[in-house]
Amino acid sequence: MGAFVLAAVLVGLPAHGAVTWASGTESPRALAAGDLSAREAEVLARCGTGDAALRDVAKQVLERKRAGLATPDADALAALLRAAGEPHVWPRAWIASGRALDHDGVARKIDAWKMQTRDLGERRCGVAASTRDGNEIIVAIAVDALADLAPLPVRARTGQWLTLDARMLVPATAAQVIVMGPSGAPRSVPASFANGRIRARVAPESPGAYTVQVVADVATGPRPVLEAAVFSEIAPPASLELRAAPGEDASGADAADTLFRMLVAMRRAEQIGPPVRDARLDAIARAHARKMAAARTVGHDVGDGDPTQRLRDANLVTRDAGENVAHAASLVLAHRALYASPSHRANLLRADFDRVGVATVDDPDGSVWIVELFASGLR
Repeated sequence: MGAFVLAAVLVGLPAHGAVTWASGTESPRALAAGDLSAREAEVLARCGTGDAALRDVAKQVLERKRAGLATPDADALAALLRAAGEPHVWPRAWIASGRALDHDGVARKIDAWKMQTRDLGERRCGVAASTRDGNEIIVAIAVDALADLAPLPVRARTGQWLTLDARMLVPATAAQVIVMGPSGAPRSVPASFANGRIRARVAPESPGAYTVQVVADVATGPRPVLEAAVFSEIAPPASLELRAAPGEDASGADAADTLFRMLVAMRRAEQIGPPVRDARLDAIARAHARKMAAARTVGHDVGDGDPTQRLRDANLVTRDAGENVAHAASLVLAHRALYASPSHRANLLRADFDRVGVATVDDPDGSVWIVELFASGLR
């Protein structure tokens, strides 16, 4: 069964600007004693456990805000985390700015922000704040840490074996490691999972950029818990000039039709035939999207059963099935985030998934909850 992604940020961030890469990806990273101002410590105490890499990202967002740049969207924020060597997924950003920001007001707003998603694992945060010419800016970057990663280098030689060693922080029944290279479909690599520990060896097969992702089966179903970037014999990008995903410029009669057309265009770009949209799968996807929105949780099982159970309850039989679920600021950002995630792209590009159901549910805050339910051999 496919995994899922949360692609939501409550503010947007620039998709450009210089970036410095860490030498490796690992977590956690402890904050240095005395590194925070009194204001930053006050906000961090309400946000979660402090992390040095997340603080670096918060500082970068703060400087961009000071420079008058737009605030980052979901994929730009994720790219900043990868560059900082922070492996967790689905980062969320909170920004407050103004003159003489009220301490109690800031506390209430950050508490309300935390309530907008249900946490799994340990909430970790990075905070940066500064005041200039009487105007204060506060930035908080948060992730839900479900696992931690031992150091993994960002740069490697082609053919060089790298050891991935991760530890779950929440109960999990299974885990896998997926690698997405500069070309071709994402692939699973042999991995061991025992006593909450995931180990695997990966090696770049050719020069280029790679994404290594750990997917674990947790309480809400399979989900990415860690990601790392590895560059083989090329330099990491010096800026956050982000590329559009194939198909994201498609449009349709309504939001669900637009999502379907994005998916079809993406597959065509990869020379894979389009799936047939199936009204029965649409109905199952729509019910699940509404459940996620009501629970404010992205997952394959939010109290309504996993996709296999939901198909069975609808008296549908399939040879195989997969599902992508997301909560994003827009359809385009959801589509782009799914394409960037190895486990989700694997679902999107599986040629034998010849039937699909899609659904979108608008959130009162302007964001969107989506479900893509894939099937082969449906009857």
